[in-house]
Amino acid sequence: MIHRTLFLLILSSCLLMESMAQTIDGTRRPTLIVNATATVMDNLEMLTIRNIDLISVVRSKNIMVHSMKSPFAGLFKITGNPNARIRITFLQGETLIETKEGIGIIKAEYNLSTAFKDLQNQSTLLDIGEANLTLSDKGLLFVFVGANLDLSAALPGKYQSEFTIELEYI
Repeated sequence: MIHRTLFLLILSSCLLMESMAQTIDGTRRPTLIVNATATVMDNLEMLTIRNIDLISVVRSKNIMVHSMKSPFAGLFKITGNPNARIRITFLQGETLIETKEGIGIIKAEYNLSTAFKDLQNQSTLLDIGEANLTLSDKGLLFVFVGANLDLSAALPGKYQSEFTIELEYI
């Protein structure tokens, strides 16, 4: 599951309370006036174009889907402010344990690459779990996701994982 991180910045909030004596039908009533302002900064959005396909590449005890080369890689489209600087943070690796018996293990390593256009073979590999990048002059960035799975210690069963990509303006 891809968690999308969107940011809302409240620049100012003002609460003004005035107690004014008014005469309405011979009664005195306090009046409350509330003024509030908020500015919403443009949000980053991430759209799933294609999910990573790990089933089609099972041939041995290792599954290899390279983000720059494999037609089975996942694809996401990030949109935001043109030429804006963003930070992408992602999980590089994890160990998945079979959920029922807890005796099977799958080692997973994830790889991401990015490009201004949907051109996978011209994308740039992100070699650590965090990158500071710039969106294109149209406010776009394409992210290709691959994975290497070691199934040598896997046993039949159910394995669950949530691969998370976090996005933020910097």
